[in-house]
Amino acid sequence: MLPGIEAARLPYVAAFAASAVACLAVAGLLGRRPDSPGERELAGLFVAVGLWAVNSVARVLVVDPVVTRALLSVELVLGAASATLWLLFAARYAGYDPLAARPVRLLFGGFLAVAVLLPVTNGLHGLVWPSLDPVVRQGVVVYAVGRGPGHYAITLTGYGVALVGLYYLVRLLWSTPPARPAVGALLTGFALLIGANLLPYTVPMLVRHPPTVTPLGAAFAAIGGAVAVRYDLFGVVAVARRSVFRTLRDPVAVVDPEGRLLDTNDAYDELFGPVEVGAALTAACPDLAAGIDLDDTDAQTVHLGDDPDAGHYSVTVSPVEVGSRVRGRSLVLRDVSDLTAATRQLRRQNEQLDEIAYSAAHNLRNPLGVIGGYADVLETHLDAEGEAFDPRLAANCLAKIHSNSERMEEIINDLLRVTHASKAASARAFVAVGTAAERALGDVEGADRLSLAVEGDGAVRANPDQFEMLLHTLVRAARDRTDGPGEVRLSVTDDGFAFADDGTPIDPEDAEVFLSYGYTTKYPGTGLGLAVAQVLAASHGWSVAVDPDYRDGLRVVVSGATVRPADEVTLVEGADPPSGGPTRKPDDDNGV
Repeated sequence: MLPGIEAARLPYVAAFAASAVACLAVAGLLGRRPDSPGERELAGLFVAVGLWAVNSVARVLVVDPVVTRALLSVELVLGAASATLWLLFAARYAGYDPLAARPVRLLFGGFLAVAVLLPVTNGLHGLVWPSLDPVVRQGVVVYAVGRGPGHYAITLTGYGVALVGLYYLVRLLWSTPPARPAVGALLTGFALLIGANLLPYTVPMLVRHPPTVTPLGAAFAAIGGAVAVRYDLFGVVAVARRSVFRTLRDPVAVVDPEGRLLDTNDAYDELFGPVEVGAALTAACPDLAAGIDLDDTDAQTVHLGDDPDAGHYSVTVSPVEVGSRVRGRSLVLRDVSDLTAATRQLRRQNEQLDEIAYSAAHNLRNPLGVIGGYADVLETHLDAEGEAFDPRLAANCLAKIHSNSERMEEIINDLLRVTHASKAASARAFVAVGTAAERALGDVEGADRLSLAVEGDGAVRANPDQFEMLLHTLVRAARDRTDGPGEVRLSVTDDGFAFADDGTPIDPEDAEVFLSYGYTTKYPGTGLGLAVAQVLAASHGWSVAVDPDYRDGLRVVVSGATVRPADEVTLVEGADPPSGGPTRKPDDDNGV
């Protein structure tokens, strides 16, 4: 037995103290991580009931009229506050805001004001406790409290407020069939509340003042409410849902109707960093909040971060409903950066292929017209009566037809090659530039009269097939503008390479001609110019430019590539870089 405390008081002290500890502990758990609207008010309710129970402990132990009157006043105030917090919790959990209307705010304010002022001024009017007399019960002195109309008015109003909250919760839970079992927990808690209030009238007790005993029932009622909103917390479905939510590889967040974060999974925290529960989405994740509409349930796309090739997410916003009311929204983010990049690349390739196809068709018309013209001349000559056959005229016509047929074949081959290269797999590897250029010189027909000089070799990260096609295009441009033996010079730069030849120089104003799709008769070639190189470089994210100041031939500069020393990387096909200097003589026989 505790020293100085009579045995008759101990059961009451233990019961009230246990109720206080339980309520304050639950309040701490709810206040730390509120998951639903109204749970902050529910946490406040547990605090109020816990303090009410502490006050009841003091009521049992204190035998002093002045202190007892003060404790009785606190008792009524905490009871009124508990009823008010219960209604606020229930209404907000059900999707209502009872304080939105000014008259309702005035009613609540008036109720709480009366619950404070009447007990405090009881000595002037005696409306709450007409009498307070010491009596001996079970061998100890306690105070018998007379209850006046003010006491009943405050108590009955508090019960009316609490019943309104009970109505909100019961109606909400009953409208959701899976939640109907929770109604039993809710009603049981309220039955215990009523039972605790009636207990002093039915059982001989040391404390016969109902508001002093009520915290025991209020604790059960509050716990019943908590169980009602979390009744399946430990059920298989709820555990499975939370497990899936936590382990989803896609970032997921839940927000309340005001856009405040209620919960996030590990993937979301990894993407945005730890997020404080209760923080506004606009403040915690401003890029995400600015890029989506929480009222739009269709898939939305948002770009997060500064990297144009990463951070593309498809966001699905789904309402979280309890009964017929939306309690919040879930946000599921799916990384679609690869899909976005592939779509953008495919669109760019299709546009480029359309342009090349148009250019090829345009450039085929000229040699086709030449062939048709010389064929008509030859046919007219052969059909002419009485004229001697001119073998030189026939030979000239056939030569023109043959050369333009070859030109058409080369245009078609260019078109097929660039189409194939543009659709090739996007796999990248480091390719030795010098070795690839040497191979291109050997593969291009008619390029055996050119020699290659490599100045500062290296390796470029590229798709091997596309890179080979790009070099073939540069070699053909040099071949077409060189009548006799010539030289091409290759130099690797920090972000690409430069390819120069000593063929027919070009006018500075025509520098862009070799990057266009249009046909020109001013310079020899297929008519596609370096448009093929432009397409292939663009597919890698590179840029191609013709040096307008180069006077010794044509110099093409490719930039924007990833370049490494050839001896520091693993090269495709086991190709070793050349040792530098001239690697091919005009009389080498490595043609196709």
